[in-house]
Amino acid sequence: MEINRRHFLCGSLLTALGTSTAVVESADAATGVKKLSDGSIEVTVASVKSLAKVGGIALIGDVNGAPTALVRTGAKKYIALDLRCTHADITVKPKAGGFYCEPAQGGHGSAFTKAGAVSQSPADAPLNRLTVTVKGKKVIVS
Repeated sequence: MEINRRHFLCGSLLTALGTSTAVVESADAATGVKKLSDGSIEVTVASVKSLAKVGGIALIGDVNGAPTALVRTGAKKYIALDLRCTHADITVKPKAGGFYCEPAQGGHGSAFTKAGAVSQSPADAPLNRLTVTVKGKKVIVS
């Protein structure tokens, strides 16, 4: 992920406040993400830096039409979240260790944890989960 001025300033501010940021990465074929013919996505975990630690988030693209994030929840455990807000149907963005439905982009300010649970209304339903299958060092999301 390329660091631009905004990322640097935000990171510096959060560091100064004593808050750590979660590593989030947009992944693609060059970084270990491969779209399969059935619409699912295969992720080679070792190739996606943001998934190196528990709590890491990778934006892996669309899985059967749903914008998707893969979240590492344990040593060999992952969840995949459909990033469409359950309240406004706007794609949520990673923010503050979870996901946020940005009002400036048509959302209503709903926030979700890394696990997809609602942490701030108006949404009252969690983000939908997709099927995750771990096969050795690869994760298939469908």
